[in-house]
Amino acid sequence: MRERYTIGVLIGNANSPHSMDLMQGIYHAAEKLGMSVLFFLGIHSDSYYYSYFGDNAGDDYDYQFNVVYDYAPFGRVDALIISYGTMGQYLEQDNKELFLEKFHGIPYVLLEERDSRERGMSLIADNYHGMYEIAEHLVRDHGYRKITYLAGPRGNTDAKERMAAVRDVMRVYGIPFDENHIEYGDYTACVEAEVNRLLDRHPDMDAMICANDVMADTVYKECAARGLVVGRDIAVTGYDDWEVAASMNPPLTTVLQNAYDMGYMALIGALKLLQGSAARTVVVPAHVKYRGSCGCDAAADHKSELTEEEVARDWEDYCRHSIVKCVEMSLLANASEDIRMAVEQNIRRILRHDFRKKENHDAMLLQLKVLLSSSVGQYISAYSLMQALISCMDEWIRRQLQYPDETWCDCLELMELKEQVQETIMVHIVKTDKDRFSMFQQETWFLPLIARDMMNHINDEKEFYYAAMQKLSALKARNSYLYIFEEPIRHPKGSEWRCPEKLYLAAFQEGTHVTAYAEEDWPVLTGENGFSSFYSGGRYAMSIFCLFSGETQYGILVTEIHPSNLALSYLISMEIGNALKFHELSREQRRTSRELESLVEEIREKNEVLNFISEYDPLTRILNRRGFMERAVRFNREHSGQQAGMIFVDLDHLKQINDCFGHLEGDFALKCSAEAIQSAVPELGIVGRIGGDEFAVLIPGGKNETEQFIQRVQDTCARFNTTSEKDYYVEVSMGCEWIVCSEELVLSEVLKKADEALYHAKENRRASVWKDA
Repeated sequence: MRERYTIGVLIGNANSPHSMDLMQGIYHAAEKLGMSVLFFLGIHSDSYYYSYFGDNAGDDYDYQFNVVYDYAPFGRVDALIISYGTMGQYLEQDNKELFLEKFHGIPYVLLEERDSRERGMSLIADNYHGMYEIAEHLVRDHGYRKITYLAGPRGNTDAKERMAAVRDVMRVYGIPFDENHIEYGDYTACVEAEVNRLLDRHPDMDAMICANDVMADTVYKECAARGLVVGRDIAVTGYDDWEVAASMNPPLTTVLQNAYDMGYMALIGALKLLQGSAARTVVVPAHVKYRGSCGCDAAADHKSELTEEEVARDWEDYCRHSIVKCVEMSLLANASEDIRMAVEQNIRRILRHDFRKKENHDAMLLQLKVLLSSSVGQYISAYSLMQALISCMDEWIRRQLQYPDETWCDCLELMELKEQVQETIMVHIVKTDKDRFSMFQQETWFLPLIARDMMNHINDEKEFYYAAMQKLSALKARNSYLYIFEEPIRHPKGSEWRCPEKLYLAAFQEGTHVTAYAEEDWPVLTGENGFSSFYSGGRYAMSIFCLFSGETQYGILVTEIHPSNLALSYLISMEIGNALKFHELSREQRRTSRELESLVEEIREKNEVLNFISEYDPLTRILNRRGFMERAVRFNREHSGQQAGMIFVDLDHLKQINDCFGHLEGDFALKCSAEAIQSAVPELGIVGRIGGDEFAVLIPGGKNETEQFIQRVQDTCARFNTTSEKDYYVEVSMGCEWIVCSEELVLSEVLKKADEALYHAKENRRASVWKDA
């Protein structure tokens, strides 16, 4: 092995869990072996936009990301890892041989595809046997006969092999299965339409097999929307065993395809090729993870009777068994062997405290907190660890109950410890999620500052590019390099792309140090000198993003940032790309002031949209507290001297509905109440949701108009309860205060008086929300 190799990684759909795990494996293998890596990332998000906005998603520019693969020669890479399975479906020409020909002469490892010419190493998962086993389990072990399949993309090798396995199982067991039982997804979560078509065509299906876990997660959501309980009313299975599969409700039965390990193996394979190993195909075995979503007992370890082996196991054997169980259940797929050993060591420290003795409980909980907050804590599923620990303690409690003469511990004390373990981990989960969201929120708030600062220096070329780099170190980038074209390149969809022979370094950031060049001083990058010629450090792991806006390409951003921060890097590149578009427009000097004003107007309209969002309650689609109070103040000002009624409305028994029927039903009741109130409000009236189950209404007129409004709401609720098949009543209590609008009127005091009236009105509400009570 020479001093250091550089490996290029071509990967598509880089925002998917599977691709991110692949990158993590490659990243950590390169880190351990001292190799440099260049990630050429295709970000494909059009399906996500379409799932949210439908036909209003706007123009599709995903194809622009595909040109990133043509920059591999600028990296002067020694070998390539080509994840064709993640990119093929997104290429305008899904022709594997034509694509590979671009990199003729460079050794490569091909992922998720077989190399028919055997010019490189192929690394592919055993898709067929993994999917065959899971499909056969549904038929043979559960007796399911009415089965549908949510397949992967047509033409994708993984998808074809998994499809073949499902078809073969159905053929072997004589189960009717044709195209009517199949819908084709794209391995993303945006498959709502496909899932619902299957559910509509086969309302009595026993099971839906999904080609990956991300699509299975969407199946969960669509089933819940229809009132179907996964694992009870319908079996659902996935493929990949992504990090949240074990914590889904119920846990997802799936096939473990360890993308992290595949990425790790790919980098080692690239090294082997460089060391002279022959090209070959390696098939990575897959393993089924049986969980609750297929109908298996989700708590399979909670046996009602103890086996002889359990009875004979002494405390040390029990602890060894528990350690193995906790590690296997909680360790994430992207953990290396070093991480596994560190996690196992931490769990040993937890269980070395004999929890049969109450005096050891505090020490055990303290050690648990140490693990959760440690550097290895990020490689475990806290929820799965909680399940494992509780399962282990339940096992010991069963022993105690089955053999009461052997007084090891007090079962009540162990039950209390279980609750403390659960509370400790849930507090950690909530805090971690909150911190993660808060951090991402703060970072995304900062992102517009990049484009803002760049445009503040729109007339100063050097300062413009300096501003692009200035904040990247604060956004977790160790080093970043901004390369642009001599002239922007228009690249409409369907047109031929010709990669420029030269790129120009406009600015770079190394740590907190930023350097920018005047245009006449730009250093030139070609395939001869490569990215590393401008890098002053040692080993690196860089990610390359295309900088474009609409149909125009401007250059690339090369940044050294951890793969886990991919989303942030993507947003940064989009911000810079949009700023470059603005820069292009200003340099052309052919735009009129009217067109520039239209850009300002566009920004204003976007701010109005944000204001709209901030004033409306997303659940009920009526005003929130802020929106209501702003409009109420305006109403009072515009109707000075006129009578009005302030009505305070409260949904009866919301807590009871939530507790007895679930929060989805509680949300349903809130929306029904909002609709009843909204439909009864006269012209010029205002209605808003100002609290959890509280609404406020302000209508013009006196006592007569207010009483008519109250009667209309009550009549609407009564009609709904008469025709509704719900087991509970949706009713509201109302209190009102009559006012005369004036400048001296304090609306908060009016609301307070209406609330007091509501308090007395609630004394007459129904005692129970149950219809049969």
